[in-house]
Amino acid sequence: MLSYEQPPGNDMAQKRQDAVNDFASFVRLADIAATTRTADHGGLGAIAFRRLLTETNFSSAVDFVDLSVIPPASTIGKHQHHDSEEIYFIASGSPLVTVNGDSRRLTRGDVSVVRSGEWHELVNDTSEPVEIFVVQVSL
Repeated sequence: MLSYEQPPGNDMAQKRQDAVNDFASFVRLADIAATTRTADHGGLGAIAFRRLLTETNFSSAVDFVDLSVIPPASTIGKHQHHDSEEIYFIASGSPLVTVNGDSRRLTRGDVSVVRSGEWHELVNDTSEPVEIFVVQVSL
């Protein structure tokens, strides 16, 4: 059983804890239908998107865990978040990821950390699809 103490009056913490108490410990990808997002964050093309977990699945500050497939010539546009951080984990492919103007070619198993307020984007300029897991955590 999870032990989680919350400050008085913290409704979000209580909602998270209540949801965690009722949530199974596993998610099957086959059980979550992909949706198509076009021009994600102002990017080019369409991506296949799955939200695997949400903040209700955690007692911590995790907001979500997503899996996205970015086809060749598609992008996740340049954007930023405030009061949260993201991790991009490359499951397959070799996208060009830019964080605050620093661009890197990432490959399977590589990770990019995006801190609060940092501009970031992902470009699939290759001939193969890119699969990424994105984990966002509130600060």
